[in-house]
Amino acid sequence: MKFILKKITVLIFTIIIFCPLLLSAEETSKKTQYMEEVVVSATRSEIPVFDAPQSVTVISNKEIMDSPFDRIEDILRFAAGFQNYSHYGQQTGGIASHFDMRGVGRNRTLMLLDGVPLNDNFNNSISWVAWGLIPKESIERIEIVRGPSSSLYGSEGLGGVIHIITKKPDEKRASSFKLTTGSEETYSLSMGHSQKISQFGFLLSGGWEKSDGFFMVDPEGIDEYTLRRHRDIYKGFGKATYSLDTKTDLSFSALYYDHEMGKGREYFYDDLQMDQYRLGVNHRGEKMDWNALIYMNRADKTAYQDKFIGSTKTYEPERDEMFPQNEVWGADIQNTIHLFNKTILTSGLSFKRIAMDYDEDYKSNDEDLGATGRQETLSPFFDVTMELLNDKMLLNAGLRYDHIKNFDCRSWETKSDFDTTYNSQTWDNFSPKAGIVFHPDRTSTLRASIGKGFRPPSLFDQYKLHIRSGGAYVRFPNPDLEPEEIVSWDIGGDKLFFDNLWARVAYYQSSASDYIGSKTIKSYEKNGKTYTESVYDNINEVDIYGIEAELEYDIGYGLTSFFNYNYNISEIEKDSENPELEGNYLAGNPVHKFRAGLTYKNPQLINLSLLFKYNIDEYADAENTTKVPDYTTLDISLWKTLFDKATVRLNIENLTDEKEYIEDGTIYYVSMQYDF
Repeated sequence: MKFILKKITVLIFTIIIFCPLLLSAEETSKKTQYMEEVVVSATRSEIPVFDAPQSVTVISNKEIMDSPFDRIEDILRFAAGFQNYSHYGQQTGGIASHFDMRGVGRNRTLMLLDGVPLNDNFNNSISWVAWGLIPKESIERIEIVRGPSSSLYGSEGLGGVIHIITKKPDEKRASSFKLTTGSEETYSLSMGHSQKISQFGFLLSGGWEKSDGFFMVDPEGIDEYTLRRHRDIYKGFGKATYSLDTKTDLSFSALYYDHEMGKGREYFYDDLQMDQYRLGVNHRGEKMDWNALIYMNRADKTAYQDKFIGSTKTYEPERDEMFPQNEVWGADIQNTIHLFNKTILTSGLSFKRIAMDYDEDYKSNDEDLGATGRQETLSPFFDVTMELLNDKMLLNAGLRYDHIKNFDCRSWETKSDFDTTYNSQTWDNFSPKAGIVFHPDRTSTLRASIGKGFRPPSLFDQYKLHIRSGGAYVRFPNPDLEPEEIVSWDIGGDKLFFDNLWARVAYYQSSASDYIGSKTIKSYEKNGKTYTESVYDNINEVDIYGIEAELEYDIGYGLTSFFNYNYNISEIEKDSENPELEGNYLAGNPVHKFRAGLTYKNPQLINLSLLFKYNIDEYADAENTTKVPDYTTLDISLWKTLFDKATVRLNIENLTDEKEYIEDGTIYYVSMQYDF
């Protein structure tokens, strides 16, 4: 049966690729979309995607709502150059995110929500982003900018930026209510309301989800993991706006997210609460625009750890690892001036203050272990775009200076009398970029860009003493870690054919230095058990290059399709700790990634979406000894709107029953949404 399903999937994939050659379009909407779509994340000011100096994808609200998936990470799975290591059902949080962009590795892509960073990477409670924290009904669009973004946003964006932009309140009242149920006793409820009254507007959304989850590994013959990765989630988002006049708006938004996620055993799970607050002002003038925002992110996480009792062959609670009220405060102000000769100059100043506090509470003794640290960043930046040759050519350049200071940093562990207070530390980083865009005609773009990205070590990596397996694995703090850096360039272009067939191709190459990896200090045997002591260090240099190719086609007759392919090589150029790894590929990066989709919309009959994914040549370890089996997935969604109010949807994920993708195989969801 599985073999037959794979054959059907390949057939569907072939149809998606070649159907543009078989059908003629009845309506041509691609041209309008291509010429009018704008992006703000590429230059921090509004610019047509057509003119963007970097490879950019904008996922519109319509595309978000048509997607069978509720979480952003699932929608992003099918973007070119994007890799997600694990299905949502098998994710429970932790110190590493589950995706990367253009092969740069985990935790190296910046995620923004209305301009506010979501993954400051100051501790392990939010380096993994809870992608379901915003109901998709509240999202206006998602902007994906590929390539280093430090010239605009500072740290984290070695691979690029994913920017989630929420909706403004609707002019007329709009409310929705949605119920979902599915495999593994999964239930969810979400609701939203949006309205504008005179100069005031507000948007409210929230949700709840409960699931028995999915197995961490195949449970047959595995004693360690006996439970599913269950989860309980509560979330809420609100936005209020006020128009001072026709040119100036105020906005305030607040976000709350709470989850408990199991890791496969009774006393092994996470509890996380996050809240975020944002206050912004935006002014649009004839010659000058300016905006400012202040924000606060807070995360309170407890990771409950267990231990194996040999005499009873059971697991019992051992300790609680707590990150109580870790905070990020930030402020950002920028000014955009429209100068002569269609030149746009954006400049601004950013400030951010990070606070990390960590403490472990042991159940059976009075041992105490913890860490604390503070980090401040002050960053002026500017970006300029100039149009030449009657708008046929655009030149773009940008520069950001980041001054980073760590202070009040300490780590301790009473059992070994380890207690160290660290000296203050500073870094100064310049991040330049440059790009050129040329339009041979009004439906073609050629572009090239080069830029630098950096990522300072997290407070977690520098100052936390990390102990696992009852002390068998110890990773010591390393306050001398240096920032990771990457220099990347790309060249490519896109073209609109026949008003309805759009194509893009890009070649990129990156050189990354000072990548942080684990360095073994000592390894020894004791009582038949292996003990390892290690430390994080700047030990790796990585060479990355690849090709991205994309097609989108408005076929007509209610049919649209897309196809993208990514060839990526992420190769370890230097590893001073393990030179035998030099020449190997980074783990978790498939060499070949194929993505395709076909959507059929007929409101009088039925709506249908098919999504195809195929990964080839991926290694699970740095030694390149264990290869992830090539896998093919097919996701299907059917939906119908009744009486212009109620939408019923059936989603089938992993129809090909790939156990490497989801241990439980194919999963099913049914939902009903009522709009009023």
